[in-house]
Amino acid sequence: MSDDSHRNSAINAANNSNIHHAKLSDLPLGVSRRLYKGGIRPGEASRSSIQAREMLEKIPPSQRAGIDGKSAASNTEKYLSDKHASHIKPYSQGGSNEAKNIQWESAKDNIARGNKPMSRHEQMKLDAKWHFDNLTGAVKAGIQATPLGVAIGAATTAPFSMLTNALRVVRGEISAQEAVTETLKDTAVGGTVGGATAFATTTVAAACPPIAIALNTVAPALAVVGATGMIYEFFKILDDHKQTVRAYYKSLTQQELDRLQEIENELIYEHRKNLDFLSENKTINQEITNRPIPPGIEGAMKRYLESVAIAQSLGLTSADSKFIPDVDLSDLPPEH
Repeated sequence: MSDDSHRNSAINAANNSNIHHAKLSDLPLGVSRRLYKGGIRPGEASRSSIQAREMLEKIPPSQRAGIDGKSAASNTEKYLSDKHASHIKPYSQGGSNEAKNIQWESAKDNIARGNKPMSRHEQMKLDAKWHFDNLTGAVKAGIQATPLGVAIGAATTAPFSMLTNALRVVRGEISAQEAVTETLKDTAVGGTVGGATAFATTTVAAACPPIAIALNTVAPALAVVGATGMIYEFFKILDDHKQTVRAYYKSLTQQELDRLQEIENELIYEHRKNLDFLSENKTINQEITNRPIPPGIEGAMKRYLESVAIAQSLGLTSADSKFIPDVDLSDLPPEH
């Protein structure tokens, strides 16, 4: 799997990791009423819209997050289902109903405290609980987003891996079975990259609203980048195939040229050997031809024996030539 596939899987998974934090306008009437009236005694004035929004923001971000306004409102309602708007300084002791004097707390703990001020230890405990709830909610959102990220990562990777490995089969680099195996591996890796990206992106965005806003803002740009990256990867795969084939045939041509050069060198070597042999034979032939011709039978016999000796020195026998017969010389007169 190429770096381009990794990047495209991550970008497309991130682009589809949608996080929406609940707004006042998303909430059903009962939940909205709690933000305006929670902790306020009957007959007293409701909070302003600004203060109600501050009460909403006191809920851990991940606990009021969802993929859209409806799911975000549902998660917010679920979180507040067992909570009271608890005063840090009791109203009966001069504490205000403003958001800065209110903490969302377990109804059981609020009732147990009664009219006592919230201790420093209790405030620290609530702060720790707020961070824990934000973390667990973010992780939960990340886990919920992971399957979609896996699907997007796999879908982004599979067609390009199939194309790459199909071209490798055409080039004879791997078999069809190996291509299937490699494609499955690449798809699994792409799904893993997409799932990990979706989990990380969603978890961070759910826990941190500014990041979610930024992610939603750049989503159109991410979509363009993702589509552009996939187009680029497609043409890059084709270009890599073309370059590989070109290099293959270039190397093949060079191999053929090298082989032809070897054959030519061998022919030249044999030709030179033949020239040397002919040159040597020409010299011997001249020596034979230019010998003096002695008179009489004795002279002819001597010349004949010399010729036979020369022929035998060259490796010739009577079986090789009709001019060197096997004759019995015992009947010839002896030399004087």
